[in-house]
Amino acid sequence: MAMSSPTTLQLVGGTGGSPFSFTGEKNGASLEKIGVWVGESQVKAVKVWLSDGRSETFGNSDGPNQGYTFKSGECFTSLSLWGNGEGTRLGAIKFKTNQGGEFFAKMTNWGLKKEQPIDIGSGFCLGVVGRAGQTIETSKKVIKISSWSMSSSFIATFSVEVKAGIPEVLEASTGYSFSVGAESTYSHEHTDERTETLSTTVDVPPRRKVDVDITIGRATFDLPYKGTVKITCKNGSLLEYETKGQYKGITYTDIKVNTKEYDL
Repeated sequence: MAMSSPTTLQLVGGTGGSPFSFTGEKNGASLEKIGVWVGESQVKAVKVWLSDGRSETFGNSDGPNQGYTFKSGECFTSLSLWGNGEGTRLGAIKFKTNQGGEFFAKMTNWGLKKEQPIDIGSGFCLGVVGRAGQTIETSKKVIKISSWSMSSSFIATFSVEVKAGIPEVLEASTGYSFSVGAESTYSHEHTDERTETLSTTVDVPPRRKVDVDITIGRATFDLPYKGTVKITCKNGSLLEYETKGQYKGITYTDIKVNTKEYDL
């Protein structure tokens, strides 16, 4: 004899984090209120309140959020979920109710791709089931600087451009190595300012603690260079001669995350 399940369950998103189940299947409690926190590329956290007074937060609930409180007798008439497009996170939640309510929370930067309509059954929601971890987000402003030494009188007289490759730092299995990037054209003093951002999820098993170390390396260069100076005159003639000087620069490695797990 086969029995049909009294509830429907569909999972959308990634397989990371730890599984959770927060429902009223055992006592008849239902979803009373939901709060959702979103980031640039994922739903960061969901908080659920049940009608029996229980509440629980899953994920990292910081920053702006949206919420919805269900009225007595209010049920879903439609429910859709989206992944974040990479198969790693939940990207959006959207639903409508039989009392005209609507809710839509989605990641802020990444566009939505495949919508997953959910079989809502009777529309009576008992809670949520899924997987969650703690997401760590960090950012650091980095300023990459490159300069090629030249006489001040030359710089004051001519408009100067430098065609060269800029030294870079690469991480290898045995440490760090250096390489020269693709040749491009720069001013004789070039600055590249940007904010490097990292978002990573850390899974903490029961009765364990995890230390997270986030690092970014900074390298300073002071190297001799040799080159050819080309001066284009107004009459179209070209003057060339060899030159040498010092290249000074600052660059950074990619952000790196190391985790260590311990017993409590």
